[in-house]
Amino acid sequence: MSNLDKECSFDKVERTCDYTCFACTFMHGVEGGKGGLWATTGVPKKYRDTRLENLPIEEANPKAYKIVKQYIERILYFTQEKNAGLFLYSIPTKTNQFGTGTGKTTTATAILNHFLIERSRTYFKGDQTMKDNPALFVKATELQNSFNAQFRGTFGQKEQASLRYYDLKDALKRTELVVIDDIATRGSRVTESFEDELYEIIDYRDSQLDTGATIYTSNVNMDELAKHLGDRIASRIAGATVKVGFTGKDNRLDSLFE
Repeated sequence: MSNLDKECSFDKVERTCDYTCFACTFMHGVEGGKGGLWATTGVPKKYRDTRLENLPIEEANPKAYKIVKQYIERILYFTQEKNAGLFLYSIPTKTNQFGTGTGKTTTATAILNHFLIERSRTYFKGDQTMKDNPALFVKATELQNSFNAQFRGTFGQKEQASLRYYDLKDALKRTELVVIDDIATRGSRVTESFEDELYEIIDYRDSQLDTGATIYTSNVNMDELAKHLGDRIASRIAGATVKVGFTGKDNRLDSLFE
């Protein structure tokens, strides 16, 4: 087993340790494989290297940066002992009326990445057990599309879609740290049936999960969230998270010309 010193790459995007290093094999998978915890979090590849040290929000959002920094520096305390999540939302401006591209997803994935590193470190040291990947990233639209797919196509297609949806639902309910990205983005009230499903997931995580937390990102604030997802869901999210506002220019547009 790796001694987890500075030479070990279990916490890095690219593996540099040889294949006798248990920690790196556990995190990165075997040579030529696609396994390992890093590959099964659901985090898109472009966000797998996000960390506090390269988080591009400090200048435009110093208050948000301060909160996130404190959260990351005590990540296991906030997620395992306090069960406290974060609601990262947009504050629109005249030049960015939808509040997009301000770093919310980058921040959420940085939190998830740091959690996975510290949570795995406790496992390698024998301080905690680990049965499954303790971190999961999912886009809210992916969850909704997965739910809707159960009611389309042939009987066989519906059956397969239902199996996929309930696997995802189960993972969202039991995983320690979950990031639900871009919640309430479709611009209209969700259906009653999907609202019930989403509430069940959020309520379970809030009231039944022994240890864990949820990070949400959204382009709407809490009041607008209730209009899209209903008061029950907004109330649950509000009671389980610290609200962190993001403002500034849309950095996604700027990146097109770099």
